[in-house]
Amino acid sequence: MMKKLFAVILLLALLIPSAMAEETAPCILVVYLSRAGENYNVGVTREGSASAAYAGYIEKGNTAMMAAVIAELTGGDLFEIRTVTPYPEDYASMLRVAQEEIDTDARPELAAQVENMADYDVVFIGYPIWHGRMPQAIYTFMETHDLTGKTVIPFNTHEGSGQSGTQRVIEKALPNCTVLQGLAIQGKTAQEDPERTKSLIEPWLEGMHMKKTTAGAEAEVLAAYEAIQQAMIDKDIETLDRLYEDGTTFTHMSGKKQTKAEFFGEIADGTLNYFAYDIQNLKITVDGNEAALSASVTLKAKVYGASGSWTLPVTAHFTKTNGQWIAHN
Repeated sequence: MMKKLFAVILLLALLIPSAMAEETAPCILVVYLSRAGENYNVGVTREGSASAAYAGYIEKGNTAMMAAVIAELTGGDLFEIRTVTPYPEDYASMLRVAQEEIDTDARPELAAQVENMADYDVVFIGYPIWHGRMPQAIYTFMETHDLTGKTVIPFNTHEGSGQSGTQRVIEKALPNCTVLQGLAIQGKTAQEDPERTKSLIEPWLEGMHMKKTTAGAEAEVLAAYEAIQQAMIDKDIETLDRLYEDGTTFTHMSGKKQTKAEFFGEIADGTLNYFAYDIQNLKITVDGNEAALSASVTLKAKVYGASGSWTLPVTAHFTKTNGQWIAHN
């Protein structure tokens, strides 16, 4: 009996991860449209290309490079705007298509939508400058997603035109949003100089209080861990289910595995009862959207009819998804 009891307690200590506490930093989405293929003034030229005199081939678009840095520094989620009909890979051909869309005030159909837009408080919107304009697909995105009440922050890449008036265009298109001052970075810099790109983005984010600090992320992980502990005490199965990644399994020292449903079932039916916890020797490390927590945790519990307190080593792992720290194996 005691062997089984210890196995269950150790199981809980090792596998209770976390989700982000509700009253923490804003939930951020970094939306961007970007083209790989041929781009102006960057990449490797290809023989026979109609754009060979001024464009080269790149594997990842300039704006995508910028978006990745913003997501890393804010802890935000990434969403790429893609059109049902992709823009041509050849740069000269893409410019012709872009001009046709401008001339007809087109709204290119998007290949996917942000399904959980209501979850986000802040939306960064990124794009290249084509013909001195932002791509028409950006209008499609703004008109097909409800951004009411959100904070919107534009960013873009260019080759000499800066924002090219797009800040005012977005402010006019989104009158029910708070639109903060955007940032423009030369495409060649975003593509070829990651250190310079980061040095330009960091102070911009800091000025808006959008940069994720390690200390802030560590506090979120701890608050989330404590939220799960409390949910176990309260037998709040709905919250526990939300905070654990689907497919998570729970393994006893004996090697026996339980699914979420089996494990939560024993909490719900009173087989496992938790009354208090105390966290000591805490260490939290955060790397982007991944985090790990280690500590000594004293649990006061009654399981399988036996009561007691046990101090055990804890290791817990988290991934931040849609603004929440979610537990996983």
